[in-house]
Amino acid sequence: MRSANQATLVLSIFIVTQVLDGTLTYWGVSQFGLGIESNEWLVTLMKAIGPVPALFAAKSLAVICGFVLFATTSFRVLAVATGWCLGFAVVPWMILVVAFAGV
Repeated sequence: MRSANQATLVLSIFIVTQVLDGTLTYWGVSQFGLGIESNEWLVTLMKAIGPVPALFAAKSLAVICGFVLFATTSFRVLAVATGWCLGFAVVPWMILVVAFAGV
């Protein structure tokens, strides 16, 4: 990344992506059950402590990791993680929401 401003923007997008993923995952498991979630670690955690605490813990850990990447100037890794989360987590959930809503 060329500037700290870009890195700050990527960190902000990363955090928003984590919030969206957590919110959409909660919607998905509320609508369709835990079987809709493909992350077995997360499913196991949701079975053990419930969806809200599990998602809060997982997304909090992700945000902490994002801050660590930011603080260690691993801006490219943070950007890749942001894109990965958008592409493989948020977008599929959004497609499901749109399909479920019949839009």
